[in-house]
Amino acid sequence: MWRSSRKRPRRPAGFTLIEAMVSLLLLVIVLTVAMTMLFQMRAFAERQQFFMLPRQTSRRAVDYLSYYVAGASDLNDRTSPRTSPNAIVTYYNLGGAPVQASYDNLSGGEAGNAVSVPDVSTKFGDLGTDVLTLVAPTAPAKYLVAPPFPALGPGADLYFNFRGGCSGNDTTNLNAFKAATGFDGTQSVLMTLIDRNGNWIYFRIPRDGYLTDGACADISTFRNIHVRVDTQSATLPAPPNGSSNLSDPVSLVTGIQVISFRVLTDPVDNVPKLQQKLGLFDPATDNPGTAFVNVMENVEDFQVAYVYALDPLGGAGTTFWNTVNNRLPKATDPLLTGYVPAQAGPSAVAGPTDITNVIGLRFSITSRSPRLSLGAQDLTNVRITEDLATTNNVHFRPASENHPITMDPAHATRPLYDLFDHYRATSMLMLRNRTLGS
Repeated sequence: MWRSSRKRPRRPAGFTLIEAMVSLLLLVIVLTVAMTMLFQMRAFAERQQFFMLPRQTSRRAVDYLSYYVAGASDLNDRTSPRTSPNAIVTYYNLGGAPVQASYDNLSGGEAGNAVSVPDVSTKFGDLGTDVLTLVAPTAPAKYLVAPPFPALGPGADLYFNFRGGCSGNDTTNLNAFKAATGFDGTQSVLMTLIDRNGNWIYFRIPRDGYLTDGACADISTFRNIHVRVDTQSATLPAPPNGSSNLSDPVSLVTGIQVISFRVLTDPVDNVPKLQQKLGLFDPATDNPGTAFVNVMENVEDFQVAYVYALDPLGGAGTTFWNTVNNRLPKATDPLLTGYVPAQAGPSAVAGPTDITNVIGLRFSITSRSPRLSLGAQDLTNVRITEDLATTNNVHFRPASENHPITMDPAHATRPLYDLFDHYRATSMLMLRNRTLGS
């Protein structure tokens, strides 16, 4: 048989050692490139998340506060000679003594306050932050008090023109009145009584103060609801400088809520938080107390600037106060306890810086991100620690109104750097009555 006709034997199938090594090398190169890109994209995504979180927090907090600030004066009577009789609460009386309800730049030196965590917080709130107390409407309504209105004192009998539950019977009407006044089983919420001259008092109905002898059928004098309450007592808050008797006609303002806001770092997790309390800020109990609840985490600063229609002090040429350039001086405050607008109340003459002359608030929220991860730190400038005038590092709490940047104790010209992203959001809202017919 010819050799050419024979079939050559086939070589065994498979890779040679060199081919396998080349294939593995190519696979390693591809995986290395892919994993490098994956880690870089993951770090970039984390960096973007840290960048956005404080912006979202600040904007949410501003929106949240705007709801209450915008409605703070909705229940003020339109015939009042003052713009905002009690929209923003800076002071009130309790047991005959003045109590401060709003603060500017907490230092720990305020009456009843002290530094609780050095360089971080006081008993009332974080160092350098503000406290704001305001009256916000929830389901606003006014009900006429049947004349004559009695002199202020204990055990006063008041009758109200309230027929919201008269489609049923007197019991149904009383239950509807309890709901309107926020009765929680022990007492009503804190409300106000206001007369046509703008005079007002705080008002609260205890459980035993709701009486059952009201009559839906009374459509002549409209004494549909009868309550017996103390309109003046040591435990009932009163306007600054004391209460004055109210003149007919007098109206009960319901559907309002007194709310206090502050920023306080939680000593357990060291996270600063925006907090709120349903009620007047009380230095005797809110230090820090348990009445405040957390609203948002990682809110590190809250600042309020007060806007006047005219320069209250004259000569300064500005209507914005408690800003970086102008802080309300303590000497103009008749109570001499703080740097917020004075509040004379209805029984005293309001001075030029009185809160009733404030027509708007500019408030700022500064928030921070969670602590930057190692991957996110590699994509930003956290390792630059130059002086404030030349640095490109923005990882420190920014200045806001009259709360300056915190400087490094070891380097007076450098800010106190950290490993967080920060963002400040600001809004300005006017105090004006938006309730028709009020």
